[in-house]
Amino acid sequence: MASVFRKKGTWYVRFKDWTGAFKKQVTRALTKTEAQRLADDLERRAERQRLGMEELPSESKTKLTELCEWWLKNRCNPRREHLERARLKRYVLNGPLGKLQVRQVTPEVVEDTLRQMERDELSPSTINGLRSLLRTIYTTARKAPEPYRFRGMNPILDVQSWAVPKKVQETLRAEEVNVLLPYVPDYWLGVFVTALYTGMRKGEIFGLRKRDVDLNANLIVVSRSYDQETTKGKHADAIPIAPPLKPFLEAAMAASPSELVFPDPEGKMRLKEADPEKVLRRAMGRAGLVEGYEFVCRRCKARRQEPHTWRFPDCEERFCPTCEMRLWPKAIPRQMKFHSLRHTVATLLLRAKVPMQHVQRILRHTDIKLTVDTYGHLVVEDLHDSVGTLPQLEILPSTASHAAPPATPRFVPLMSPAFGAGKDETPGALDFSKDSGGFYWSGRQDLNLRPLGPEPSALPG
Repeated sequence: MASVFRKKGTWYVRFKDWTGAFKKQVTRALTKTEAQRLADDLERRAERQRLGMEELPSESKTKLTELCEWWLKNRCNPRREHLERARLKRYVLNGPLGKLQVRQVTPEVVEDTLRQMERDELSPSTINGLRSLLRTIYTTARKAPEPYRFRGMNPILDVQSWAVPKKVQETLRAEEVNVLLPYVPDYWLGVFVTALYTGMRKGEIFGLRKRDVDLNANLIVVSRSYDQETTKGKHADAIPIAPPLKPFLEAAMAASPSELVFPDPEGKMRLKEADPEKVLRRAMGRAGLVEGYEFVCRRCKARRQEPHTWRFPDCEERFCPTCEMRLWPKAIPRQMKFHSLRHTVATLLLRAKVPMQHVQRILRHTDIKLTVDTYGHLVVEDLHDSVGTLPQLEILPSTASHAAPPATPRFVPLMSPAFGAGKDETPGALDFSKDSGGFYWSGRQDLNLRPLGPEPSALPG
């Protein structure tokens, strides 16, 4: 029979484990009732394990760090080993979580680690990435050889994932595409045009073979990413070739010395380290597709004087207010990645009234819900015209508070020509008056709305 006892303000439980031996365990229970309920649950679980109705707990004394190292060397994809190791390094391999034995890791301990990542201002997607990786490691350990084999329930399954806020993706407008492409180097131009006309990912473009391109049927078969024989979605799809894209593919295939459509200068596949994002940002800066410009005074910067940087929306010639030296402008490109070109394709198609099902097929999403969740805000933009067809409503004042409707309309534009300026021809302001039943022109210089009530001069005192 399970029992409980309290020691130094902490409740302990005593129960029979699956071997039949009594075991003591500390709890977080606040009352004796909670502790007794937990003790009964643990004893019932041990009984189910003893009868073979539930898996036995792990007896391995392997630490989580050792299990992660075994997984990285024996089960992880060699191409992703350095990425996964970097994901585990700070909070597992070099953290207190990695010092625990695999059977000591509980959902509460894992959640404490993930919440520490949240306090360190890491993004929810990064937190979910570590959670998913730990879940995979524990799942693999259930089939691992001794001493890394884990017998028991996967503790990560009881850890809730972090909610990832949905963001509106930064994209290019149709007129901005024509402005950007002349500034893309010839070496990268075919890659950028292919991304803008097909929505293919970077790895899919780098791994595209000549045999995957059918210029006669105007089709591209997307079946691999880099040198892997599958894509991110784990399936192959055929997408159409737009007429403006065809000459770029023909030129790239004719210039390529290998089976790849877009190889490096030596004819080999471009590596993941090849960063077209830098090319995109540099081209956007030269094309003027920027958030603004940062002006630097090199003389003040060398003297370590503050301030020596200023930010302006344009790149007109400016001079330092301290030393009168000409400032050096530096473009601040918009926060876009190469993957943003894929979002640009979807955005342009939806704004051109292309059905959502067709956009799904072009982007090769297996579920249309993913397409709607990512680009549904663009469909809402199309509803503006529909809302504009509603009749204009005329709102009359209530007869209980006003004897008759005002002679002038209740609602007028802020700078309506119906209201002139004051005597000195300076703009006035709109006010809300209880007597007039709406806005009226006050002639004041401030643009504040007074609350409903009597004139200030009418107030006592």
